[in-house]
Amino acid sequence: MKPHSIITLVAAALFGVGAAYWSMSANESDRPRQNAASPPQPTSIYTPPPGRAQPGEDTARQARDHNQSLALEIERALVSANAQEREAAFNFLLPELIVADPARVVAMVARQEPGEARDTLRTEVVRQWISADAPAAIGWMKSLDAEERRASAATAVAVIAAHDMSKAIGLADEFDVGTQDGSLEYLAQRWATEDLHAATEWIETQPPGPRTDKLRARIDFVREQANASIN
Repeated sequence: MKPHSIITLVAAALFGVGAAYWSMSANESDRPRQNAASPPQPTSIYTPPPGRAQPGEDTARQARDHNQSLALEIERALVSANAQEREAAFNFLLPELIVADPARVVAMVARQEPGEARDTLRTEVVRQWISADAPAAIGWMKSLDAEERRASAATAVAVIAAHDMSKAIGLADEFDVGTQDGSLEYLAQRWATEDLHAATEWIETQPPGPRTDKLRARIDFVREQANASIN
């Protein structure tokens, strides 16, 4: 065989091997890699480590701890000989606790033994609560025994009378406060003295009866006094 024929055959063989290798490599690159690790799939649910509280639970626990601290400070001030400390507790801590956790306030009053400390705390609770949430305060007062209920109602009436005399008279009538000692009639007379027009309009809306007659008599008395001073 001639030399140039041998060279031609070798070149053809090498070309064939190279083409086959190139074709196999291309097929391998196009084929999905079966053994490659798939990336982790994202998840929208976060599971906290065992034993760790959720953010909402942390907030609730902090609120409970804070309210408990308020109650302890109020009870400590209640028995303190420092009048300024007691006043600060009643004017700042108690209103906050009434809004945040009224059930704890009710329990705090119930824990007190009968006596001066209990009466003082109950009076302050009524004074603060009737201004913040009158329906809730009235509901609590109705749960007290007869003596504490009357005393609490008298405090509530005095607080409400400072800004709404008609509601004060209505509350006194609801709790039967001042109907025996003339306090209810005094409220009507005081109201007429401060605002005769409003008191007169209100009494005209009341149903007739012995109670209304007594209140009307006090309002009429103020009107007669006012007319006499003009003449």
